[in-house]
Amino acid sequence: MNCPSCGKEMERGSLYTELGRGLFFLPPGGKVGFWDTKRSVEQHGGIVLDGPHHIRGNDRATVHGYVCRACKKILLEY
Repeated sequence: MNCPSCGKEMERGSLYTELGRGLFFLPPGGKVGFWDTKRSVEQHGGIVLDGPHHIRGNDRATVHGYVCRACKKILLEY
């Protein structure tokens, strides 16, 4: 699937939020629970889409979708 904005290939994976820590993308097989820092997410092949305190909430949420690494556009599956 190509990105509708820039035309580059989009990557399928999972989007996570947890306890207001932010919004993170992890490729298939990525592990939840190591996202204390932006660096730790990126070392596991993930992308920090929104940093801490921008997304509020008390629960963990997981959604599958596609992310463009070039422009960070998100397409969600629902």
